[in-house]
Order: sequence, then C-alpha cells, then structure tokens
Amino acid sequence: MNHHVTVGEIAPVRLPPPPQPHLDSDPLAAAVIAEMAEEGYERATISGVLRRAGISRAEFDRRFDSLDACALDTYERLIADFERRLGLAFNRQGEWPRALRAAAYECADWFMERPGMIRFGTAEVLKMRSELARVRREEAMSFCAELVDRGREVAPDPDSVPSAAPIIATGSIAQLLTHKAQEGARINPHKAVPEIMHRIVTVYLGAEAAEAEWTAPRP
Repeated sequence: MNHHVTVGEIAPVRLPPPPQPHLDSDPLAAAVIAEMAEEGYERATISGVLRRAGISRAEFDRRFDSLDACALDTYERLIADFERRLGLAFNRQGEWPRALRAAAYECADWFMERPGMIRFGTAEVLKMRSELARVRREEAMSFCAELVDRGREVAPDPDSVPSAAPIIATGSIAQLLTHKAQEGARINPHKAVPEIMHRIVTVYLGAEAAEAEWTAPRP
C-alpha cells in the first residue's frame, strides 16, 4: 500500500476550558515556576516566590495556604493551557499525521515560551507532597496519548498497532524530558519533533510514510 497518499480525516479532540486566571496575567504562576526550576523543589521558598512575583505575603496568604498549594494550582492551570494549545493546533488540521505534527510543534513552542517549564513540569512536580500533582501529570500524558492514537483511525491495519503504543510513545518522551531536566541539560524541543514523529508514524502507518517526517514542514 502506498502510504504517501493523504490519509483520511480524524475526529477532533475535546478541549479543556481556558485556565482562570490565565498564567500570563498571574505573576505568582511565573514566580513559582522560576523558583522551583532554578532552586529545585526542596530549596524553593515562599519568600523566593514573593520576591520574584513582587507581591506581599498577605496577598499570597489570601490565595494559598502553602507553597505546595500555589505550585499545584499553577501546575493544573499549566496543564489546561497546554492541552488547549495542543488540541487547537491538532483540530485545525483534521488529517493525521499532519495534525499530530502541528500539535508537536505547538508543544515545542509552548515549552520555549516558558523558561523553566520543562524542569518544573517534568521533574520538580514529582517531588511535591500532593499525589494530585502526579495524577495531573498522568492526565496530561493521557491527553497526548489520545492525539497519538488517533492514528489508529487511519492506520492501514489498526489491529496490528499495539494497544500500548500511545502510552509507550508519550511515556518515553516524558521520561527523556525528565531525565534531561534533572541533568540540567539544554533542550531544544523543535529539533526533536522530526525524530519523534518518525517513530510514531512508523508504528501507525509504516516505514514508508514515516520516512517523510524527517523533512515534513510544520503545518
């Protein structure tokens, strides 16, 4: 079968509502991300967050009763913003793998726009006392896995695609980011998109279709 032909359209994914307040209008959100990304979870302090945010302790106490509560609130809104951004990019295309590629580049943009987000969102959040943080992280990975597994709708042989394929794909990406963030390594997510897409498309559409991902333009 010629896998270079245009594949069929896929169903859109459901989008979460926009986070309220939006991260860009909340100085505490940027401050807690920067504090935990630079100092690490164990050394992060409320006073450090206040200094970065330029707000008073009274204002902090009005909204949160602990640094963990502030970090978890920020993380939940980050996930909502993340899923909405990726979902919108995915839904605009309608065809897989073009839709997945659009979402992958949007994901790269999102990380680049928020310095410290990779370390905060993949490494430091795992050290939080609240189990809810890890639950939210798994939910975000499940959302990404859904985008990946829409490829099953257009795969030439859906039954040949392992049921764990989307979880393995998203889990390996998250593990790579977490490992690099823990090492303090510089990450360029845009450069990783072609390789990630090649691996995923190989599973769903075969090697011939996947080869095109090395040079495929951003939608």
